[in-house]
Amino acid sequence: MLEWDDLRLVLSVARARSVTQAARRTGLHHSTLFRRLADIEGRLGNKLFERNQGDYQPTNAGQVAIETAEKLEGELSVLSRKLAGTDIRPSGTVRLTTTDTLLHSILAPDIAAFGAAFPEITVQVVTDNRFYDLNRHDADIAIRPANVPDGSLVGRRIGAITSVVCGSDVFDDPESAPWITCDESLAHIAAARWRDKNFADGRVALRSNSLLNVARLVDSGAGVAVLPYFLARAFSNIRVLGKPINGLGNDLWVLIHHDLQAVPRIRAFNEFMFARLKSKSALFAGGA
Repeated sequence: MLEWDDLRLVLSVARARSVTQAARRTGLHHSTLFRRLADIEGRLGNKLFERNQGDYQPTNAGQVAIETAEKLEGELSVLSRKLAGTDIRPSGTVRLTTTDTLLHSILAPDIAAFGAAFPEITVQVVTDNRFYDLNRHDADIAIRPANVPDGSLVGRRIGAITSVVCGSDVFDDPESAPWITCDESLAHIAAARWRDKNFADGRVALRSNSLLNVARLVDSGAGVAVLPYFLARAFSNIRVLGKPINGLGNDLWVLIHHDLQAVPRIRAFNEFMFARLKSKSALFAGGA
C-alpha cells in the first residue's frame, strides 16, 4: 500500500527525471532515495520508471502513480490554504521566495524592519532563480520579476526594472573589456541574449549561475556585464556605463495565491513590503 510520502517521492523523481536531482530537491541522499524508490517498486510489484543513462522515464504504471500524486498534491494544497485562511492573528510563518539579487540589494533591511514590527511572524526566505509554484504551496508569497503573472495569483506591480551595462574603474569600455555573463542555467535571462547579440566579438572571461556573483565580479574589477540598475547601485565600485537598455525592461511584482490573500500574516507582510518597495520604484526604474 502506498502512502503520501511514497507518492511524493515518485513525483519528485518524475519532475527531476533523475534520482540525483530529485535527491537534491528533497534533501535526501541520492542512495537513500534510490533505495526508497526500489522499495516502493518492490511493494507494488511494478517498475515505475525506465532508466536510460540516468534519465528516468515513467512506465505506464509510473504514469498512473504520477497522475494520482499530482491530484493529491493539488487537493492537499487547497486544504492547506483553506486551513491557513482560518487564522485570526498575524502570527506564524510566511514563506517568501525571491531572488538573491533582490535580497542582497533591496529586501534585507525591509525584512528586518518587518520582523521588528511583527515579532510573532517568522519569515522563511528562499532565494532561487526558479519560480516557485505558489499553486503547489511551495511558498506563500513571491517578490520577483515577472512579465504576466499567473491568472490564479493576486499580483501587485511595484514598477519597471531596467538593466544597464556596468563596469568599474578597472574596465569601463564594453567594446574592449572582458565580459562577465550568466551560464546556461540562466540562459532565459534576456540580458545574456542581448550581450551575445550586441557584443558577439567580446571575450567572455567569466560565467556564473548567479547574477549576484556576476555583480560581485564586476565590483572586483574583473570585467563588464549587463546588470539590473538596482543591483549595480548596491556595490560601491560598480559604474553604470550607459543609459538603460531598451527591450530589457521587466516588472517587479508581489504575488500571492488568491486563497491566501486574507490570511492575517500574509496580508500583514504583503501590505508592509508593498508600501516599502513602492517607495523605491524609481530605483528599480533607473532614476534614483
